[in-house]
Amino acid sequence: MATLKERRDPVRIFGRRLMLLGLFFLVVVALSGVWGIYRKERESAVLKQEALAQLATLSAQQDQLTASIADLETERGKEAALRQEYNVGNAGEGMVIIVEPLKPATTTATSTSFETWLQDTFSWW
Repeated sequence: MATLKERRDPVRIFGRRLMLLGLFFLVVVALSGVWGIYRKERESAVLKQEALAQLATLSAQQDQLTASIADLETERGKEAALRQEYNVGNAGEGMVIIVEPLKPATTTATSTSFETWLQDTFSWW
């Protein structure tokens, strides 16, 4: 009977309830810490994926620039760059030939010596 009375002791019941409340508080604090770590892990996974995509883009750009530099070191590459920069020639052309426009043929009047003598003699006419 004494043990039953000890179990119903209000101080002991209050202590147990206080201990349960403390344990509940510790569980809530631990869960909030775990939830914060989970959110940070998700965020870092997203940032990692973005960084990997950016790395792939930058690697592709680096490869393209390396190829462009290697192409510009050749005479043909320099010529192609100049064509593209100054819009000379079409894409894929191997050689551009610039042709001077044809000059109109000048016609010279050929006159015979008799016609010249007549003009000199009858200049008034």
